[in-house]
Amino acid sequence: TVYRHDHARRSDPDGNVWVADARRPTPDELKMFPGEKDKGSVVVKFSPEGEVLMTLGTPGVAGNPPEALTDPTDVVTAPNGDIYVAESHMNVEDPNLVGRISVFDRTGTFIKAIGKTGTGPGEFRTPHAVVFDSQGRLIVADRHNHRIQILDTDGNFLGEYGEFSRVSGLTIDENDTIYASDSESNAARHPGWRKGIRIGSLTDGKVTMFIPGHETESPDGAAG
Repeated sequence: TVYRHDHARRSDPDGNVWVADARRPTPDELKMFPGEKDKGSVVVKFSPEGEVLMTLGTPGVAGNPPEALTDPTDVVTAPNGDIYVAESHMNVEDPNLVGRISVFDRTGTFIKAIGKTGTGPGEFRTPHAVVFDSQGRLIVADRHNHRIQILDTDGNFLGEYGEFSRVSGLTIDENDTIYASDSESNAARHPGWRKGIRIGSLTDGKVTMFIPGHETESPDGAAG
């Protein structure tokens, strides 16, 4: 499909695949491809065979849960089966910027939204990736705030690290080693920092390895 933005994919313990389909077509794109109006701004759960098992949000519609989502960036399932959806991929200069994590139970019933737009503890500007650590804490790549935040499952702020830079992609292993991909840092977006993958410990937030990104002048950055 032309204008869908497969923004993040994750699997759960049962082998199901979760896709955050972030982007909706723009008005100009809809003029060229009117059939794409019901696409984007949803999270879809697929079986290992590709059968659609669940859809969160309304395709092509931005809004608030439970009826809709706003440009979801990532999705992860908690140890108890709850579903955490990071929102949103909007322009951070938009006065209506959304920054939150919406929580659903395993059946897709909306429970609550945690966080809000902002720069303070537990607030977000482009929460771009979410994972759980070995203690069941929620680790959030708060990209436009240039930090990783550590929250409990209710959204209470536990700590943050800025040493991993402007994080777009995030994963963590069973030893709580973080692998953080910075695809965007440059003189305009994050002065003094380089694109690349930073590896370190969630225990102390120290970066122990850095893999530089490839050189590119593309405004879209370098994929990790």
